[in-house]
Amino acid sequence: VLQIRAGARDITEKSYYTSDLKNVTNNLFVHPLRSISEEGWTKFMSQEILPGAYGTGDSRWGPNYTLHLLGGGMTYRALWEWFDDHKLPVPWLWSATTVLGYELMNEALENKGATGRNTDAIADFWFFNVGGIVLFSFPSVSRFFSKTVIMSDWSLQPSFTYPRFDLHNHGQYFSFKYPLPFYEKLRLFSWLGMAQLFGLSYKMDSGYSVTAAGGTMDTRFVNETGNSVHNSVQFRPSGAIFIDRNESLLASLQVSNIKDYFALLNLYPNAFWKTNPGLGFWGVTDKEGHFIVGLSLSTIGLGAGFGSLK
Repeated sequence: VLQIRAGARDITEKSYYTSDLKNVTNNLFVHPLRSISEEGWTKFMSQEILPGAYGTGDSRWGPNYTLHLLGGGMTYRALWEWFDDHKLPVPWLWSATTVLGYELMNEALENKGATGRNTDAIADFWFFNVGGIVLFSFPSVSRFFSKTVIMSDWSLQPSFTYPRFDLHNHGQYFSFKYPLPFYEKLRLFSWLGMAQLFGLSYKMDSGYSVTAAGGTMDTRFVNETGNSVHNSVQFRPSGAIFIDRNESLLASLQVSNIKDYFALLNLYPNAFWKTNPGLGFWGVTDKEGHFIVGLSLSTIGLGAGFGSLK
């Protein structure tokens, strides 16, 4: 969530691990029902759970389905299979702990100094992340999102940058492809996370696919009050081109009408040349010409960058 927070992207800020984490855990584990009652069950259900509101400040259910239910569920299933492949005992438990652990930290980052009720965290954690774990525990669901609707993790390449030690080029994003019945090389496409891009993907006989999509990018996530978490989101036009090989993302170029991340290029490790460990490249520029460039390593899933972008 740091990618659309106003201000620095510094994950070492103390409040994240003290007051913010305390407020989130109080809402999740101590008095969740009281927080929902204070918010109002009707408002909670229409804005957080069911698609009953569509404004920038109250359609908070949107990312709950894409990022938390489907994205979190797919991540859980993939990690479960990874832990099982590496012979860890009770692999589903390791996976669930990982997914709920990073979700707890993300909610603390999103809390951003608020005290009091946080029904957004309750919906994200209990209804959608736990719901995604349950949903993707069924083989039929996992099969559907790998065979019928082809779902893939197309996240960015997170990197710590010099000289501010901020986290840049990060964020979870998931692609969805649906082959057209009358021409399976052409697929309906969406790329969802803190963006909503839709378009078409064309798969060649070689296994490579070229995809073009357009839509909106979430640009700012602003909490409107200090005694509760009630975020409003701003959207700006965005478009992107993707190249993948058998659903594994190789490269992407995204241009968005926003001040800081105006143009973002990602070349993923071992996309077009082989190194050991795999070496990736990324670069971003804002509208004023400030930039950051960085490298990422496949072995740790993390990179480093430098530049003047704030």
